[in-house]
Amino acid sequence: MPAVSLRRFALGLLAVVLPAAQVACAQAAPTSSTAVQLPSPAVWLASEGSQVYALTAQSELLTVLDGGAKVLAKNFSSTFITACSGRVVGINNAGQLQVWNGRTIETAPKTDLSPLAHPVCLPSGVVAVSRAGNLVRFDPATGGWREAARTAANALPDAQLTLADLDGQGDAVVALTQPSSVRYNHGILGDTAEATGITVFERHGLGVLARLSLPTPFVFEDLQARPVRLTGGKDALAVVRSSPRGGAALALVSKEPDGLGVQAIGPDFGQPNRWLAPAVGFGQLWAVKTPHIGGLLAQYAQAGDTLKVSPPFAGVSSHSIGSRNLNAAVLTAPGQLVVPSQDHRTLLALDCRAACQVTGKLALGGTYSSNLVLSGGQVWVGDSSGKLYGWTVN
Repeated sequence: MPAVSLRRFALGLLAVVLPAAQVACAQAAPTSSTAVQLPSPAVWLASEGSQVYALTAQSELLTVLDGGAKVLAKNFSSTFITACSGRVVGINNAGQLQVWNGRTIETAPKTDLSPLAHPVCLPSGVVAVSRAGNLVRFDPATGGWREAARTAANALPDAQLTLADLDGQGDAVVALTQPSSVRYNHGILGDTAEATGITVFERHGLGVLARLSLPTPFVFEDLQARPVRLTGGKDALAVVRSSPRGGAALALVSKEPDGLGVQAIGPDFGQPNRWLAPAVGFGQLWAVKTPHIGGLLAQYAQAGDTLKVSPPFAGVSSHSIGSRNLNAAVLTAPGQLVVPSQDHRTLLALDCRAACQVTGKLALGGTYSSNLVLSGGQVWVGDSSGKLYGWTVN
C-alpha cells in the first residue's frame, strides 16, 4: 500500500477507535475500593466523621477497624441506627432505646418505642417515635437515659425523623404525621398507611412549631422530609406527594408566616401507582423516577412554584418494593452521584454536571442490602453476601 494511502488508513482507523476508547475511559475511570466481610449482611449504615458503623441483619452493631469488622454490641437494633457526638443510637425489637457511648450500651427503661422508626440524634439528646405515634425526647442521665419530653404527634409508626432549620433560627425536628390507610392504597413503602401531614417540633420540649395538612385525596407517599438548602439561609423539605389520579410528584415544602406550605411541585405521572425516590445534597434536588421500572435519574430545579425536570438518565434504581430504605443514592459533589444499577448488583458513579455519564463502576458480591453513606471521602454500602464496601469515587 502506498505511504499516503497507509497514512490515510491509519488516520481513519484512529478516528474509529479513539471515540470508543474515550467512552470506555469515561465508563471505567480508575477507582479504589475496600471490602470487609461482616457476620451477616448490613441493613443500615451510619457515620460520624470518618467512622462508619453498620447494623446487621442479626441486630449486631459493628464498626470498621484496621481493615476488619469489630462487633460493638449484639441485639442492638432491628432497622435503623444514627450517630452523633461519639454515640450510636438505635431501637431494639423490644422498643427500648439503645445508645453505644464508645465503651458500653446505655438504655432508657421504657419499651414503648417503635423499632420501625428512625430516631434523630441531637448534640445532647435523642428524639424517637413511640409505637403510639408520640415523639419522645431522651437526655443522658446517670447510668442511662431519661425521658425529658413527650408529645402526642400522630407520627407514622415508621417515620424517619429529620432535623431542619426552616426559619434560620436553628434546627427543629420534622416528622411525617397524620397517617391514613384509605386515601391512597399503593403500599410501596411496606404498608398502606401514608402520611397526610408534616409537623415541625421544637427540639427541646417538642412543642409544635408548624404543620401542614394535605387536602383529600393527597398523601405524602414517603417516610422522611429531607432538608435541602437550595438558596439563602433556610432549609426547605423535599418530600413525595401522591394522589390516586396522578401518582407521585416531588414537592418542596417551606416555612410560611402562618405555617408550612407547598412552595413548588414537580410533574406527576398522570396515573396511579407510579412513584419516585428523592435524593438531596450539596444544595441540589434529584430523584429516581420509577426506580422499579427502568429507573430514570433526573435533577429538579425550582422555577417559581414549579419544579422543572432535567432530561433523565435511565437504568438505575434506588429502592426495592416494600423497603423502608430511602437512602440508596448519594451525592458525592454537586452534580455527581453514586446510584445502584437497575439490578441492584452494581454501584454506578455518575457525573451529571452536563449530560450524565458513567465514570466508575463497583461490582457487588450480591444485591445492595443497606443505605449508601458518604464518609471519609468514600461511599459505603453493604450487600447481600455480607460484604461492606468503601469506594473512593472522586
